[in-house]
Amino acid sequence: MKCKLCENNNLSTIYTVPNVPIFQNKVYATVSEAQNIMTGNVTLVMCSNCGFIFNADFDRNAMNYDAQYQNEQAHSLYFKKYLLELIDLFTEKKFHEMRIIEIGCGKGYFLEMLRKNGFDVTGFDPAYEGDSPYIVRDYYSEKYLHLNADLIVLRHTLEHIDAPLKFLRGIAHAVSSGAQIFIEVPSFEWILEKRAFWDIFYEHCNYFTFESIASLFQESEQGLLFNNQYMYLLADLSDLREQAAPANATLTNFEVSKMLELLRFCREFVQSHSGMLVWGAGAKGVTFASLTDPNRNYISSLVDINPEKQGRYIAKTGHSVISPAQLADFEGGDILVMNDNYYQEIQKQIKGRRFNLYTLGAIQ
Repeated sequence: MKCKLCENNNLSTIYTVPNVPIFQNKVYATVSEAQNIMTGNVTLVMCSNCGFIFNADFDRNAMNYDAQYQNEQAHSLYFKKYLLELIDLFTEKKFHEMRIIEIGCGKGYFLEMLRKNGFDVTGFDPAYEGDSPYIVRDYYSEKYLHLNADLIVLRHTLEHIDAPLKFLRGIAHAVSSGAQIFIEVPSFEWILEKRAFWDIFYEHCNYFTFESIASLFQESEQGLLFNNQYMYLLADLSDLREQAAPANATLTNFEVSKMLELLRFCREFVQSHSGMLVWGAGAKGVTFASLTDPNRNYISSLVDINPEKQGRYIAKTGHSVISPAQLADFEGGDILVMNDNYYQEIQKQIKGRRFNLYTLGAIQ
């Protein structure tokens, strides 16, 4: 096996989790259906040359993003605020003067926000289910060269692509000379800092550090977003390298033992707070529940504000997903918030109710 960015064959295994759901963001109509989904292994390997980290056991042929896939975060006011901050960044970078193509635009929420704020943007997503005239239900390729894009926006897509450099090359061949690319991905540095075992899962086959994503381009600008959970890279597509350049491939603060220590602690916390709720039925919550309560003995349910997830069941464990309104059925209890960014928003929603609200950072 070789690195998918630089073709170096000196790879070392840094983290493994067997038998995990291949989709964290799919929900199911029955417990039985949820418990009988396909699973796979996460075997993270790191390249000693460019620092790229990827799941060596990822099978792209198993990934089918259909109507059961629910990853819309815009129901949260905090997340909407974040998207507005991102639009401010786009304005600061003068992207409103460019013809923009967003690849992997999902349900098109961010695209519609951009258009309402005066940006000229067209989206591409083969799994799109709506009827927007500004979204093409297709993969972006050279046949759309006539759109003359000045900027490609790639938000939370590259971490799902099995061959990321090949994918970027295809984009580079399908744009006019002088086009730029804006890439937003999760930050592996943040995962390391937080020992966030709940943020490593099958859907993400790639994990980027500042150095490894920068190694793809001769020159780039980078920054952090969403309280350091995400990072961005802005570069000219003409600066895309044929192979990733050597980079600082040492992860001085990555110790598997510390991540496993936190996992053991979280299992003990869940067991000592039987009947607790987990707020967030996205990838973080599903991964956390799968690793800390695989037999559904301790976590009562997961809470989520996305109506498409409510009344359904999460992959593998079959925990139910309830709405915030259903908390009225509880006399009180413990709630663990999966993403600290949403703590204050959730705190307001449960104000006056007898719940103890915890964050993952606070319980450690």
